Amino acid sequence: MIFGRRNRTPQPTAEVAAEADEVAPADLDVEAADAEALQDAEADLDEGDDLDEDDDRGEDDEDDDLEEDEDDDFRADGPFDASEVDLAGDDVARLELGVLTLTPFEGMSLQFQGDPSSGTVYSALVMFENSGLQLEVFAAPTTSGLAAELREDTIEEAQQAGGSAEVTIGPFGKEIKRVLPMEGPEGEQLFHVSRIWLVDGPRWLLRGTLMGQASLVEGEAPPADVFVEFFRNIVVHRDDAPRVPGELLTLTLPELPGVAG
Repeated sequence: MIFGRRNRTPQPTAEVAAEADEVAPADLDVEAADAEALQDAEADLDEGDDLDEDDDRGEDDEDDDLEEDEDDDFRADGPFDASEVDLAGDDVARLELGVLTLTPFEGMSLQFQGDPSSGTVYSALVMFENSGLQLEVFAAPTTSGLAAELREDTIEEAQQAGGSAEVTIGPFGKEIKRVLPMEGPEGEQLFHVSRIWLVDGPRWLLRGTLMGQASLVEGEAPPADVFVEFFRNIVVHRDDAPRVPGELLTLTLPELPGVAG
């Protein structure tokens, strides 16, 4: 398979490269990075908005209502496993994060999140305008099934937090639309909305959490479309080391062309 067919993806800009290079292990802070990056872009709704809060069905009820054709291959157009593509088949500039290969697009910024004490990177936060996409990779068993388990856990945690989570069919199969309550700056009741994509691959699972304005639309409607295309272009590199299913895999900071190490 020649990966170069995705020529419509824009080339990375100097702004993207500079931001990626400036991130140092000492700067990693999960909560701070998330809050600062999306402070003005959070999809926070006031108490009067319609959130379908009466829909508190669990994973089993949702699965009964959803008809997902077993012949549908939602990963046919990506995300890809490294064994499925030829990254040397085109001249597209990409960012190598160890377990992930990303294809940046114009206007995108990138932050890394993890443990500042050890410098370990666990996730990447891709931002564009008023939206963000958090990327995480998990070790998975040879047989699929981790996505269903994580969906169930996510729904249960949302309900325990006083929120809600609904399973729908999105660009990558079953996705979760999650609504969590939060307190505003003046003590008012707000809600944080996100869309969660869970994609099973060969011994890995890629989770994308879409936040901000892109989480308020359905499917591939703008402004989610740019993140859907970006997510499809991700390539996952899973090593051969035995790992516990559900283990969060670490990322490495990218080496940028023309930047001294």
